Amino acid sequence: MMKEETPGTNTPEAATEALAASETQLYLSRDPEDVVTISSLFKAVWVLLIVLALSVGINVFLSLRKADRIVIDRSSGRVVELNNRDYGSTETVSISPDTPTTTDKKYLVKEFLAALYEVEQANRESQVNKLLRMLDPDLSIAMATRLKQNGVLAAEKAESVNSSWELQDLTIDENDPYVLRAIGIRKIRRKAAGQDVEESVQLKAKFLLKDSPSSPVRNDNNLRTGFTILRFRVEPVNGKSVSPVTLIADEAQQETATAPSPNTAQGR
Repeated sequence: MMKEETPGTNTPEAATEALAASETQLYLSRDPEDVVTISSLFKAVWVLLIVLALSVGINVFLSLRKADRIVIDRSSGRVVELNNRDYGSTETVSISPDTPTTTDKKYLVKEFLAALYEVEQANRESQVNKLLRMLDPDLSIAMATRLKQNGVLAAEKAESVNSSWELQDLTIDENDPYVLRAIGIRKIRRKAAGQDVEESVQLKAKFLLKDSPSSPVRNDNNLRTGFTILRFRVEPVNGKSVSPVTLIADEAQQETATAPSPNTAQGR
C-alpha cells in the first residue's frame, strides 16, 4: 500500500520556510543577579510591613490603655503606688477603690441649693444650666419646662432679683442613706412698686438621690460626686417678711440729718 503524501509538505518552499522560522526563534533568560535582587527587595518589603503592623498595634494598645498611676507620700517620700501596683499605705496616705461617700452626697445637695437660690443676674443662666445637669434626665426636662412655662427666670430679671442663700443644716436620713434633708434661709432683694425691698424666708428641702447612670460615674454633670438628684421637694418653714432695703450708711446719714447741731443745742 502506498502512503498518500500531503501536498506541499515536502516541497522545497516548505523546507525553506521551516529553516527560516527555526533560525529566527529567540531564547530569553533573566540575569541571576536580577533574580537575587528582586527576591531581596520582596523580603525587605515584607519585613517593613511586619514592622509597620507591629508599630500600629503597639500605638493603638498604648492609646487605649489606662495611664500608670504613681502615688508618692510627700511627707515621708515613700512610694505608695507605682505602675498600678499597690505598695500599701503610709501614715497620711492610703489607697482604696473609688466609691462615692456621704461627703459626695452632701456636696451635691449643697451646690444644687446654692445654684437654685443664690441669684446673680450676671451668671444666672449658667447657674440654672448647672443645677439642671445635677438632676436625673427626666426630672431635668420637667424642671426646665416648668421654669419656662412659669416665667420664673423672666420675672427674676424684670424685678432685678438678687438673693443669697445660707445653709443652716444638712443631714442624711438614718433609715435611707439616699435621702437628705436640708434647711436654710434665703434673702431676696428685688424691686416692688418701684421700691427696693428685701424678703427673707426659711426653707426646708428633702432630696432623694440615686447612683449616676452614666459612665464614668464621676463626671462634670454630677460635679464628680457619682450621684444625681432623682426627686426633691422644697417648702417654706415660715412666711415671708417684706421690708424696705436700708443700708448701714443710710442709717448713719439719717442720724446725722436728724441730730441737732452743737450751735442749736447751745441756743446760738
